[in-house]
Amino acid sequence: PVDMADRNPAIVVVGAGVAGLAAAKKLKEYGFNDVTVLEASEKVGGRVATATLGTACVDTGAQYIHGTSEENPVYCLLKKSGLLNQIPEMGEETFYSNKGHKVDVNIARDAYGAGESMIRYRGSNTGKSLGEHYAEKTQGVIDSVQDDDKRTRMQSVFALVGKDMLIDIGASDLHRISLDSWQYYINMGDSLNIPGYDSLMFQLVDKLLEDFPKDRLLLKREVSKIKWDGSFSVAPALCQYPVCIVCENGEEILADHVIVTISLGCLKAQASSLFIPSLPTEKMEVIEKLCFGNIAKIFLEYEEAFWESDVGTISLIYEDDIPASVSTNKMQWLKNMQYFSVLRPKERLMLYQTIVTFSVIIIKIIVIRHSNIPQPKSILCTKWRSNKFVKGTYSFLPVGVDGNVMDTLAQPLVGSQHPNKDLQVLFAGEATMKTLYGTVQGALLSGHREADRLAAHYKKTVAPTSTTSVEKQV
Repeated sequence: PVDMADRNPAIVVVGAGVAGLAAAKKLKEYGFNDVTVLEASEKVGGRVATATLGTACVDTGAQYIHGTSEENPVYCLLKKSGLLNQIPEMGEETFYSNKGHKVDVNIARDAYGAGESMIRYRGSNTGKSLGEHYAEKTQGVIDSVQDDDKRTRMQSVFALVGKDMLIDIGASDLHRISLDSWQYYINMGDSLNIPGYDSLMFQLVDKLLEDFPKDRLLLKREVSKIKWDGSFSVAPALCQYPVCIVCENGEEILADHVIVTISLGCLKAQASSLFIPSLPTEKMEVIEKLCFGNIAKIFLEYEEAFWESDVGTISLIYEDDIPASVSTNKMQWLKNMQYFSVLRPKERLMLYQTIVTFSVIIIKIIVIRHSNIPQPKSILCTKWRSNKFVKGTYSFLPVGVDGNVMDTLAQPLVGSQHPNKDLQVLFAGEATMKTLYGTVQGALLSGHREADRLAAHYKKTVAPTSTTSVEKQV
């Protein structure tokens, strides 16, 4: 058989989300020319996704740039392309109480800022939950307020901060989230919300695909088995490959290396049956331990705006809410529809929500309950949890789990049958990045990390154009 040294290594990337596309792009830049990307769905982009609502394209997935600095490769890519110049002004923040009146924006903002400084705590080996910490800290502040009205208002704004945090994390209870979640996190600066209009985020996916050969990106190729540490060949048996990827449609693709970039949600559902031989116990344990969150976005389109023209966001404050009880209790899920943002320049509202089991009819009831609010012309609701190729939104750390476990998830598999065949199965994706999980740049940099790993293995020294300073820290 032809030895692998005499041919180009065959590399397969499973998943055409940002991690997979970034890995494929960088491998090409390194000069690897036998790279194939397999995507189970009919669209690329993974959790960076779009849909059409009326005449507009909206971002149904990622829409935050976490860090507007030069060290964030996502920010740099979008900025370099001139895409960030298109972002419309955000508009004013507004706050309403569930009793129907507008809350003074300065009072609400002050209380919100105070709540935020308490909740965005960077614990280190505390072993506590974010919920416990936040309830304690906010209680201390609330107890020091003499005025009853002020105390109630402050409490309810602190609860709002907690609910917004659940959306950021994709969790349903602050008490499940580790206070040490950000122990290893890299802060890349302020977050920028690209407000979902014109699918700006999706243009990042177009950028990643720009120079990748279209015939090597195979859509609707769901992978059912990854056989590794073997010796596979195509008749006539010229070349031996250590990896064989079996697709749902029966197709088999042989490779020297496979980079698995499927979501943590898919790993939870499939990892035990996907790999032959099975994944090592320590990897399976990490997949079980880590949490994979979920949020829904609901887009409401109106004939004409019923809100004031300068409004950018609408937050609902429930006066009987207290920070200690923040969770998406099924009986109180209405209270968790607390944050609306206006998609400019059109008449669209977007609502974030951490629970997904509800129906359009219920939304209509809420919207109509205030009789002067018209029925929406159209409604679009994301369904990330029930999407079988994603199964949620992004990973988070539950209480008692150290971010270091993400390093274990990132480790390539080591074969025993063919010890000379290194790096047969590699892993990328946001859940493999303890420094940036839950972010688009985390996904992107994890793809770069695995491309760099293979390049180092083959002693390829061509410096790709897309390196950023942060990769040296990751």
